[in-house]
Amino acid sequence: MFRSILFAAAITMALPATADITVVYAMMDGNQLRVEYRDAANFRIGTDSQNYQLMLDGRLYAVAQGYLIDVDIVSRQIKAFGADTFLASVLGDATADMPTDISLHPLGWQETVAGHTGEVYEMVARTAKGEQRTDLVVTRHPDLVAVQGALLKAARETVSAVGAESSVYTRPLKQVEQQHLGGLLRYGKQLKLLSLDHAPIPAGRIAMP
Repeated sequence: MFRSILFAAAITMALPATADITVVYAMMDGNQLRVEYRDAANFRIGTDSQNYQLMLDGRLYAVAQGYLIDVDIVSRQIKAFGADTFLASVLGDATADMPTDISLHPLGWQETVAGHTGEVYEMVARTAKGEQRTDLVVTRHPDLVAVQGALLKAARETVSAVGAESSVYTRPLKQVEQQHLGGLLRYGKQLKLLSLDHAPIPAGRIAMP
């Protein structure tokens, strides 16, 4: 799931939004990914009330099983422990499935997802086990571009927190980001837009738990 979200996030940079935005994506495992966006420095990303990421005034926090984690403090602890050692312990055998290079190609047609039409691309990700191909749909809708920018910012902060900025596994993130394709409507079967809403985000949603 993390890799899917990372790729989705990398598709674009954030643009200014004029009102609260709530975007919900369906995930392949049956869960939903909800992004509640107030501005580029204040948003919430998560799948349920006990597990989510929270950006407050530009500082990233994580809530895991209801417990608040200051990502900056954890980052200092990881770097003191040794980023390479930490990554090896977390990724283990999964490194064989982690892409080290990607390419994106327009397929020449459009697709409509949740009432929004976008361009269809194929992503080819190269791993130690070979190539993995996934189709994705992107749009220039400014609200979705802003939301993907929030996902990208959270992904960058997470990568930095584990000391992986120079890791070969961050190359795909940078490669996708450079494409500036637009906001994500669908990423394979892993993520698919369900709704885009401008209703005011309830008080307390983007705040310390």
